[in-house]
Amino acid sequence: MFKKILSFILLLLITVPVTVSCADTGTSNKQTSQADTETTEVYQSAEEEDPLIPVINDYISSLAKGYNFAGETFTYFGTGWQAPSKEEETGDVMSDAYYFRQREIEETFELTWHNAFTEGNGDPEFNATVEMVKQDVLAGVGAYDAAYGIDMHCQLLLINDALYDVSVFEKLDFDREWWPDGFEEDYSIAGAMYFLSGPIVSSFFQDGSSVVFNKQVAEDYGIDGLYDLVKSGEWTFDKMFEIASAVPENKSGSGVYRYGNPGGITTLVAHGMSLVKFDENGTPYYEETLSKELSDIADRFSKIYSDDTQTVNLKGYVTDRWEKLEEKYGYEDRDDMFADGRMLFMFTPTDDAADLRRLDVKFGILPVPKGSADQEDYVSYAFPESVCNVFIPKSIKNPAKTDVILEAMAALGYKYFKQVYYDNMLKSRTVYDYESKDMIDIIFRTKKYDLVSILDKGANMNTAGIMTNLFNFSVTESSESLASRHFINSKIANSNIKTILKNIEAGQKR
Repeated sequence: MFKKILSFILLLLITVPVTVSCADTGTSNKQTSQADTETTEVYQSAEEEDPLIPVINDYISSLAKGYNFAGETFTYFGTGWQAPSKEEETGDVMSDAYYFRQREIEETFELTWHNAFTEGNGDPEFNATVEMVKQDVLAGVGAYDAAYGIDMHCQLLLINDALYDVSVFEKLDFDREWWPDGFEEDYSIAGAMYFLSGPIVSSFFQDGSSVVFNKQVAEDYGIDGLYDLVKSGEWTFDKMFEIASAVPENKSGSGVYRYGNPGGITTLVAHGMSLVKFDENGTPYYEETLSKELSDIADRFSKIYSDDTQTVNLKGYVTDRWEKLEEKYGYEDRDDMFADGRMLFMFTPTDDAADLRRLDVKFGILPVPKGSADQEDYVSYAFPESVCNVFIPKSIKNPAKTDVILEAMAALGYKYFKQVYYDNMLKSRTVYDYESKDMIDIIFRTKKYDLVSILDKGANMNTAGIMTNLFNFSVTESSESLASRHFINSKIANSNIKTILKNIEAGQKR
């Protein structure tokens, strides 16, 4: 009976317009405009049922035949937006999506789901989550079956050998469609695996890298056919630079800029680069010598992205970048500058692109360009600032139960979160044209994860690490200025990785 109700609710979620934000998952339902309604109708008329949903339903049914956890409780621990605030339907679409997932898991495996979490989304709450997991492991209590946190908040648990190696689980099937392609390879550490991401958390549908373009600016300068370029595989950085040259250099500073907010790591990953390398034993490390590929990218891109006549340029990512933006350009927020027609292209995470719908601007979403024409596919970096990982405390009492439930969480996360966040918001509600939905399909199909923000020296509750910051500067500095800092930072970061692995090895021997 409950599954029939769920099917009806899913239909409502697809057909009823909703608004969901990144930091606050749907605390308000806003009145929609006529343009939004028309876009929704166009999208809905062309939308076909996701063929993966019946596959997931059959898979969960077959999984349940071999496992029953009657009378047991599954405790999911963390903070903020990755769990509903009530053990009931709330009318908030994202909170309800979590609720529907946990209800189906409860019904299917005959267990009780318990959300144990701290209120809020900020650093203090993540600090508390990490510390409580660490203390649970040290005490051997085993209060939590699974937990979650943002990339850069998780290193403390690795250093303290507090995490369970999920690579030994038998039911986690990374070849299935609800796990990101290549995820197992990207997130393995010397043959072990301590973090899970993808549709198992809703942030999967927030944290992709993208490029947005201002449609009015494009029209003013005779630029069109961008979607066709992407679909044909010809959307490269060379092509983007060629197209953007239709916009004159902004020598006065009062005109239109070709590019805004260039991201170093986004650009490097889009070229197919892995920031963390792996040796023959699967041990992660950073190259200590600046590679020719990185050197060439730094020299080429810095000439464009450091040119104040072409690019909205704040010389990299710094904590006071918004204050510098207002001081230099007169705008408190880069989105306002984009909406005001001052940029053609802007690099942005998909959740920030979604937030543009609050402004009066017609825009389109594109994947980040390929590094070159002979590159097989686009590569979209999964931003560490919003990548939530599920991890398992080493103190868990029933690994077999956690193994099965994690796989179910991933499959059902796709089923429920995609319907609400991806289809309804990003595809039909956020953008003002039907074709952008195809672009978003590409972005999430080609997402790439990297361990840089988890293993980085200095990555902690409040800031990214030294290699992350270095890579983000890589497209605004020449290779000459980059090389010395790259050598020093990589040696420090490699020493940090050795410390992490040493502590894990020592824990395994205890």
